[in-house]
Amino acid sequence: MKTTKNVAIIGLLLLGLSEISLRLVGLTDFPIYYIDSEIRYLPKPNQHGDFLNKNDWYFNDKSMPTDRTWSSDAKRNIALIGNSIVMGGNPYRQSEKISPLINQSIDKEYFVWPIAVGGWTTENEIAYLDKNRDIERSIVFFAWEYMSGGLSQANSWAGGYVFPLKRPVVATWYVIRRYLIPRVIPGNLANELPAIGEPRADNTLKFDAKLTEFCQYGQDGCHGLIWLYPTKNELLRARNGGEWLPERELIRGIADKHGLKIVDLADYPAWVPALYRPDGVHPSVEGNAVLAGILSGEIIRETRIGAN
Repeated sequence: MKTTKNVAIIGLLLLGLSEISLRLVGLTDFPIYYIDSEIRYLPKPNQHGDFLNKNDWYFNDKSMPTDRTWSSDAKRNIALIGNSIVMGGNPYRQSEKISPLINQSIDKEYFVWPIAVGGWTTENEIAYLDKNRDIERSIVFFAWEYMSGGLSQANSWAGGYVFPLKRPVVATWYVIRRYLIPRVIPGNLANELPAIGEPRADNTLKFDAKLTEFCQYGQDGCHGLIWLYPTKNELLRARNGGEWLPERELIRGIADKHGLKIVDLADYPAWVPALYRPDGVHPSVEGNAVLAGILSGEIIRETRIGAN
């Protein structure tokens, strides 16, 4: 009986030590989300933190991944629309993410507003813009990311271990369930990647309609571009002479209708397979820098706003 009691005491002490340690190292300092009936899910507004005590992150009053409060100055706003490629996430410092890097390259009179959450498809992004029309009315230029399958369906909330709705009560179990178990049992945890599949006609119409709205808000038509982001495997397919984007003609047709340029990363020699993280989807820190350089160059060419 005494032995059992001692084991229980030791177990509680170890658990307490684990809880303190995990919180001190910043493993639970991550963004929290909320459920939305139209957008599906997005980060709570006005929050910031330091994952692992080094990777700072921010979400402003519009749930954008930036530390800058939204401003409707119609002369200077550029929208960078996408998913985790734009948002960045826990593995990066804020300064290593794409939108801050682009901001460093363009005229200081302009500011790039990232509209992006991990796992979002074009449908989630459209739903966000529909609920924030003050944003789209204030944009002078947009750069909209597209990945294969982006017009298939909106991505739904993938659960509290992927997009947590609150801080974990027991940090030890959260870390085990979130990081350790998926390594031992692959596929045990839903991922935050966008949904994939064939484009749906209704979603294609929504995308076309949203671009039409941007054209109406512009003083003399559309001002933007669509940038195509391949995964590592898709990039390798392209470099071997294959087609990596099955719906290319559909996207090209929409872009041509609105006079928008298409920027395909697979066409840029500087974009190489070594720039991906081990997951083969997200850019490395160096990849973010190269991607930001490509996009800022295209934004400057399309807008003639000037470099910083």
